[in-house]
Amino acid sequence: MEIDAHGGRDGDGRLKVGGAQTLWRRPGCPRVLPALRARLVAVEDATAKYGEAAAAVAVLLRERQGLEFLAMERASRASDPWSGHWSFPGGRRHAGESLFDAVVRETEEEVGLDVRGATLLGCMEARAPGNRPELLVLPFVFQWEGAGEPRPGPETASVAWVAIAELTKTRSSFTIIFRDRERQMPAFVKDRRTIWGFTYRLLEDLLALLPQ
Repeated sequence: MEIDAHGGRDGDGRLKVGGAQTLWRRPGCPRVLPALRARLVAVEDATAKYGEAAAAVAVLLRERQGLEFLAMERASRASDPWSGHWSFPGGRRHAGESLFDAVVRETEEEVGLDVRGATLLGCMEARAPGNRPELLVLPFVFQWEGAGEPRPGPETASVAWVAIAELTKTRSSFTIIFRDRERQMPAFVKDRRTIWGFTYRLLEDLLALLPQ
């Protein structure tokens, strides 16, 4: 995969950062997550609306020197269409399993955290990956206040807490080869970490929900 970082933005009206410091960039600001919660879909409403979703992901947020989210690098596996990608913890649900139980199980398996002890803030609108339009995924948003640190599971190469403020500084693009043709894809690019595709779109959704 060839990386081509261009920087800059297209004019599609996505979130812009002006001179004033936005709420989610201020260390220890207590208003960010309650304000975000008010903009999320209530869990009961989301699970009713997207009850047929095939998978779920955990958007884990914590406050340190500003707001951070947990990202994981998927291990390289031939059976995984997102092998090597950076993503949120999560995956498909088992037969008879609720979406919430699926996100609890997958998060513990992939990053070693039990989100049943976290504060569930709500859900974002469900999305489907571009390469799997039939795979509807419901994102559950949690506030992580636990003392435990994430650790990679068998299907995870690495984990990282990423500052939300970093995203707006690393919005870029990179080149992929798809069906023998080069395509420019929007991405958050920093050092060896490139977040693109489905997870990039979920992060853009999250940025749009955060209070300014």
